[in-house]
Amino acid sequence: MVTVQFENKIPRPPIVTIAFLSWNRFHYLKATVDSARACICYPNIEWIINDNESVEPGLKEYIESLSWFKAKVFSKRDHAAAMNELVNIATGKYLLLWPDDIQFVTRGEWISDIVEILENNPWIGSVGLNFLRAKTIKQLFTARKWLNIRSLLKEAYFFGIKFRFSKRLRSSRGREIRTLGHVWPGICGSGIPSLTRTDIWRLFGPWRTTELRSQENLLDSSLGAEADMVNRFYNHGRVFQHAILSCPVAADIVTDPIGSKAKIRRGKRYGVYAPPPIGTYYYRIADENRLDLLAYSLPRSFEESVVPLGFALPFDKKGDLLKANYINLDIVEDLD
Repeated sequence: MVTVQFENKIPRPPIVTIAFLSWNRFHYLKATVDSARACICYPNIEWIINDNESVEPGLKEYIESLSWFKAKVFSKRDHAAAMNELVNIATGKYLLLWPDDIQFVTRGEWISDIVEILENNPWIGSVGLNFLRAKTIKQLFTARKWLNIRSLLKEAYFFGIKFRFSKRLRSSRGREIRTLGHVWPGICGSGIPSLTRTDIWRLFGPWRTTELRSQENLLDSSLGAEADMVNRFYNHGRVFQHAILSCPVAADIVTDPIGSKAKIRRGKRYGVYAPPPIGTYYYRIADENRLDLLAYSLPRSFEESVVPLGFALPFDKKGDLLKANYINLDIVEDLD
């Protein structure tokens, strides 16, 4: 009798490209990239970065020291063009488009969980990974939001009988995501920070700026490209849903007392910008635990989950994390 032995081949998981945008915020970038390396446990990653020819001391040298990066682009271009370049370079099936001002705070196999869910549910568009404020979560998951007549009519107009109902999905390990149904565009119009199939950005893209920079539109880093991308999603007719993690894994680096980050616009840096008071990170990094995989009545909020290291976050009188819808013009540093 002849015994035939077959090699047990376990299929390699799809490539996930992790693509960073960088511009004159070295301390933010270092905390972001170093935390990504520490927190992301996934076996098939492609690392790339696009820097807008930063002049901040030490930043370019830091990027050049990142030996595990496949591609490092140094090029003067606007936000939309930089994102398009990252999409063009990426070879991964999935693309994690990431700005330089959101730090990862959870170490574990969460990318594997998200990829598993996306592989089984191709109708999911973008997945948001960062914590939202408690106030935002409460607004997002209220009956008033979901039963708003305008959003219901808009959904019926664009998608008809393919009306997008919210769903809660779990990976085989138990990590939960929830889709936002008709209350949100099916893709992250800004691209950041999200994990999305690269082909989706090639389907709807490229990002296109629709405005010229002025003092009146300093807040919008995309110069209208985000809104334009959202409009293209609705007009295209593909029925994707945006999703968020029930227990997110990253947090905005809030260093300005108005509830913001330092912003770079037209060669100037606005707002309070400072290195982490303790070490490399702004927030504590924790190992994934059972809490990260449990289902919650509402997604976990920034306030209940993020622990700053050596500094205090700005809260209002109700205990909500401040979030400014404007740029701090009182603190300006010329970078040219």
